[in-house]
Amino acid sequence: MNVGAWRTWVTSSVEPSGLRHQRRAVEPISDDQSLHVTQDSRQLPFTRIGQTAFVAIRGQWHDGHDYVEDAYAAGARFFIVHNDVELPDWPDAEIVWSEDPIVSWQQLVRCWRDACATPTIAITGSNGKTTVKEWLVQLLLPSCDVYSSPRSFNSQVGVPLALGDLGNQHELAIIEAGISEPDEMPLLQACIGPDFGVLTHLGDAHLEHFKSRASLMENKLALFAECRWVVMPEALSQAKIELEKRGITVYTWGASEGASLMVESHVLGNGRFVQAHWEGKPFSWTLPFSDEIAYRNAMTAALTALVWGLNAERIAPAFLEFKDLDHRMQRHRKSDGNWVLSDAYTNDWDALGLAVSDLALIPGGERKAMIVGPIPGMCAEDAQRLNTIVDGKGIRDIWTIGAVWESAAEQAGWRHFSSTESALQAIEKERDAFEGAHVLVKGPRAEKFERLVNALTQQGHATRLVLDLEALAHNLRSLRNFIRVHAPIGAELLAVIKASGYGTNAPAIARVLQFHRVPLVAVACTEEGVELRKHGISMRILVLNPTPNTLSTLIAYRLEPTIHTSDQYENLISTLEQQGHDGAPWPIHLKIDSGMHRLGFSPDELEGLIDLIRRPETEVKTVFSHLASAERPAHDAKTQKQIETFESVVKALRAHKPHLQSHILNTAGCLRFPEVTGDYVRIGIGLMGIELVASKGLQLQPVVRFETSISSLHHVPANEGVGYGFEDAAAHPRTLATLPVGYADGFPRNLSNGRGAVTIRGQQARVVGKVCMDMVMVDVSQIPEVTVGDSVEIFGLHQRIEDFAAAAETIPYEILTRIPHRVAREQRGN
Repeated sequence: MNVGAWRTWVTSSVEPSGLRHQRRAVEPISDDQSLHVTQDSRQLPFTRIGQTAFVAIRGQWHDGHDYVEDAYAAGARFFIVHNDVELPDWPDAEIVWSEDPIVSWQQLVRCWRDACATPTIAITGSNGKTTVKEWLVQLLLPSCDVYSSPRSFNSQVGVPLALGDLGNQHELAIIEAGISEPDEMPLLQACIGPDFGVLTHLGDAHLEHFKSRASLMENKLALFAECRWVVMPEALSQAKIELEKRGITVYTWGASEGASLMVESHVLGNGRFVQAHWEGKPFSWTLPFSDEIAYRNAMTAALTALVWGLNAERIAPAFLEFKDLDHRMQRHRKSDGNWVLSDAYTNDWDALGLAVSDLALIPGGERKAMIVGPIPGMCAEDAQRLNTIVDGKGIRDIWTIGAVWESAAEQAGWRHFSSTESALQAIEKERDAFEGAHVLVKGPRAEKFERLVNALTQQGHATRLVLDLEALAHNLRSLRNFIRVHAPIGAELLAVIKASGYGTNAPAIARVLQFHRVPLVAVACTEEGVELRKHGISMRILVLNPTPNTLSTLIAYRLEPTIHTSDQYENLISTLEQQGHDGAPWPIHLKIDSGMHRLGFSPDELEGLIDLIRRPETEVKTVFSHLASAERPAHDAKTQKQIETFESVVKALRAHKPHLQSHILNTAGCLRFPEVTGDYVRIGIGLMGIELVASKGLQLQPVVRFETSISSLHHVPANEGVGYGFEDAAAHPRTLATLPVGYADGFPRNLSNGRGAVTIRGQQARVVGKVCMDMVMVDVSQIPEVTVGDSVEIFGLHQRIEDFAAAAETIPYEILTRIPHRVAREQRGN
């Protein structure tokens, strides 16, 4: 959003309505200045001074008016507050007093949405909204500049938050809308003003707040009042009838010949084969998952993309990239080879029935079991309803959790637990309770049922690299606050996630960054940028070193190249012409060689650079350089020379392009030289919580943990060598643990013979003998009660990766990026 939208809203809505309004008494800000609107005062330190509007909301637990003065101190200069609140006389602030600040906020963002004039698809339904949205973005992103709601921003507050980040450059917006009470949807419809719609599902969620199912449907359909077309499953026949009565075109998918997209699917192992017909043509698709809910969401997303205009032939390869989102139906392998089906998101009777069907479809003769929590709106008699759902599905053991299931304890084969905690304790005591069984875990997010999944799957886990996304978000907040406090006003964070997020999971990291409104991420090569686009990342992506043969792909996926030679620039222009690009100037970034002598224009090429920034075919977004040794105080003189060289080039270029943005500092440079921060700071390894220099009180948290488990224990007599070469003998008997990890998994071989160590039960266990290709032996003689299956931390919370890398005489970057993909990646949190 920009300040112009605020002024349009004040002129068109606030002043005519008679709402009290205080204009600023000092020099006004230009209309095109960006304006970030938030109701969360914790977000304010991460935005630029004077470019924030704060909406004070009264909630059940907190009153935003208690934080208004804090918001002003943190840089907010625009406010929407309740009309019974008095504020200090701030001469440089604009304030609107409103009877309902949330409604006023919604009206404000509608002004912005109208100014952008971006075609908008609104998605609603009892479940599946976020999944359909994310998958639709994945389908459309390569060919369309799509903006979408972050995560599940679909409430009365979430929708205006989402729309506030819409931009003029976007060709399509996809916005979620969710309601839990009657009369909420008209407010969201007025805020979004959708041109097109998607109805995912109509279930029992929130039904207790409505008079009937018909009333719930009518409230949801209010979102589509002004839509030209709406997409939905053909099973929602009554909704289709109601919309068509109102003159709205409805497209459906289903098995009947009357469906717009006619589909038939077959479960094949862990996937599905789909035969589809669209506009009279047959297509074959493969889905990388088999569960019914995911299949339905995929078909809804596919039909919406087809109606929008996507070539049907592009759907098949895109489907192969689809991944189940957090909290949706997921499959986890247990140590006995059987599956845990986890669904802590779609919590109603319809979703429960589908999940039970998915469990029943798992082939083989293994027994089947389920753990089920409370379902909204249920009553004591609903145990019989569950009986009806599981009847004939071969489910022998059922654990119920929650007071509403108490009467179910009388059912044969059923066990009742009052809380998730008590069920966890039972799993811990009865390790074989679900041995040899496929298990469905179904319950509300509020009860943290994912802990049950972890308890069922943690024993015997393979070696894994764990990505802690909550720690990542913590580090992002800490680094942004450091930049705000120590760097010149206006500097922003540019996140570097090259090498697939330093060997972890770049799409998962990028989703967190996109949610927290990081404006720009950088990757090493075009292929890494394409990976992010295929996973639905719509934010701006800078490619640091694109090769000439990938420029056409770079353009197709709307990536922003670094230009470091004149020949490379001309190649880009030629490629743009060949691909028929005749739109806005293509965004590029110029690399300057300030002394590292790796890539970049020489300062001697200044005249050519001046000519380049004037070229109409491209728009120079930033000019940047790279420090060779920012983390080494002994090289500070050379670092200062690099900074001076770079700043002289930037100054010369700004004489011809005054608002040209720049950046030279990496994480180490930011911590040691924050006073020379440009418009951006490139933060990479710091986001991972890895400290290459003193962090000045940042208290960064480790984002990556390398874990395994003990596969065997054995006793070695005194004076016996171990492993290859019979090395590392000791004068006393020892108990050794063998770990299923070796140098083929990224555990360096030079940590052999006591140089390396791991952590077991909170204690250090040193490596014994040679590190093998697939195994490591460690001494656990002094660790009491150690047993096979115990968790082992190679690095993470106890032994930080910095110390692990130092012992291996290398750097954390190398340790992370050398862990191969045969090591399972696991993400937790966020």
